[in-house]
Amino acid sequence: MSGGGWIALGTGVALGLIVARLVPLARRAVSPAPALPPAAGAPSLPDVPDIVRQMLAVSGRRAMIPVILKLVDQLLAPAQVALFACRPDGRLSLADGRGLPESMSRGFEVDSPPGAPALPPLPGFIPDVVAPILTDQRLYGIIGVAGVRKRPEEAAGTLKMVAELSGLAIVQVEKLKATQDKANIDGLTAVFNKRYFQERLTDEIERAGKEGAGLSLLLLDIDDFKNYNDTNGHVAGDDVLRDVGRLLRSSLREDDVVARYGGEEFVVLYPGASKALAYRLAQSLRRAVELHPFPGGERQPLGAVTISGGVATFPQDATTEVELIQAADQALYEAKAAGRNRIIAAGDGPGGT
Repeated sequence: MSGGGWIALGTGVALGLIVARLVPLARRAVSPAPALPPAAGAPSLPDVPDIVRQMLAVSGRRAMIPVILKLVDQLLAPAQVALFACRPDGRLSLADGRGLPESMSRGFEVDSPPGAPALPPLPGFIPDVVAPILTDQRLYGIIGVAGVRKRPEEAAGTLKMVAELSGLAIVQVEKLKATQDKANIDGLTAVFNKRYFQERLTDEIERAGKEGAGLSLLLLDIDDFKNYNDTNGHVAGDDVLRDVGRLLRSSLREDDVVARYGGEEFVVLYPGASKALAYRLAQSLRRAVELHPFPGGERQPLGAVTISGGVATFPQDATTEVELIQAADQALYEAKAAGRNRIIAAGDGPGGT
């Protein structure tokens, strides 16, 4: 059996064990009290095993959010629901919601009140019930509902169980994803390989088209890398590739994807990012590489190991994955022609920095 076959088999076995563990928890969350059978014509409960399988079939935390909101809608039918994700700095960022005011778009940030995880009262959204989503005892986020229209007397317990189910599912999805990712990692740089990147790019363009969200791509390479190899040796060149891969990984947001595109070329995918945001992220990465103390970097033509890159955005610069890569590649070419150690965004001309 091939490596991919073993991964698929292992994933299938793990999925069965996870469903067996999570379904009883979910059933407790949605089962009506025995003494109070549902009235004739009452809406049926959702197919809990199917919901659990949907949670475990997604590619990451971001893709699970719509499934969580769907479960909340089916169980409680709230007039408003908001799911906030916890940022590394401790602030809460709106991941998605329903029935919220226009002022609360995705990415809207708030500070969690001190003490227990909670949401502050917000203009146009004052939650009746909130529950923390914990992953391995770490706060992933907070979900809040207002205007519950189904079983309002059970809202607190039901939302708590949904949050617990979501936290367990997120942990298991990440474990499965880590197993699957091992086959998609470049052995030298520890970033994703080109094949995996191309699959993700297709998926992310499809998702961005459906959701009307931005999607940006950075194509970069190491300036004068042949000169570095000729001057310092190929072993040192491999060390540079490893370090650049590490710097790229450390710069990523939660849903970003970085891959080795070939030789000294890398590509970074920024889901949901505008061109302006992707350009800022790329500039931060460029500066991090320029300031990194690579051995022998002072012998490079620019006095340091540097990178150049091109940024392009869907659908502003392209409508297909091939066009998006071509637009970023053209911007990268312009960055090289303009003197290297710079980032240029597609459509901005050769004057980038």
